[in-house]
Amino acid sequence: MMWGMQNCRDSRRSSKTALDRIPTGIHGLDDMIGGGLPAPSVILVSGGLGTGRTTFCTQFLCKGASQRERGIYFMVFKGTPQWAIRFARTYEFAEESYFASLIRYLDLGDALNEAGGASEILGLIRSELAIFRPRRIVIDTPAVLEEILKDEYRRFLLNLAKVIKEQNIVALIIGEPSLSMPYPADIAYIADGIIVLRNSEANLSQRRSLEVLKMSGASHASGRICVDISSQGLAIYPGL
Repeated sequence: MMWGMQNCRDSRRSSKTALDRIPTGIHGLDDMIGGGLPAPSVILVSGGLGTGRTTFCTQFLCKGASQRERGIYFMVFKGTPQWAIRFARTYEFAEESYFASLIRYLDLGDALNEAGGASEILGLIRSELAIFRPRRIVIDTPAVLEEILKDEYRRFLLNLAKVIKEQNIVALIIGEPSLSMPYPADIAYIADGIIVLRNSEANLSQRRSLEVLKMSGASHASGRICVDISSQGLAIYPGL
């Protein structure tokens, strides 16, 4: 009888499957969250200006490209793809070859001006995913769509999350803090993980920090962790 109970427990343990994860490329972060971001997933990266959001997301796409994974950076009224690529190339981790075939930058601005509503915008994104078949994507910054879509905005986010999961993609969505919260609540509602980047003043100097508020399927340290940004990208130092 005891053998049977033990065998049943062992069977239950062996039936558990680990989540598929993909590395972020951020020094110190992958070890902190169990090896990488769960796949598929929607990860909210929130922070104010100058906190390192764009660097974080660029590093994420380039890490994928180093493993021959395709990525798309969707820009929502955030300048031109040419400017974004020039910015990305300033980092040591960004190989010239990545931007020829593995990483695409798409400006949704013109399409959004012409789109009739949430279904058209979602259809455009879905079409690009079907054509390029990326493993990783970045959406920067969808909060702008709230003014365009109004009452359709939350439904759009829910459908977007569904498309991302169906395509087995890991998506970083860039958000901005509000007066009352360090992240946008609407995007947090669909997110599997929430990472907050901050700038704070200490001893008359600015210091950057990162905090993982939520990460599905992974134990992680709580509290703010020191962040450094250099030509090598963004790095975090757990314990500082």
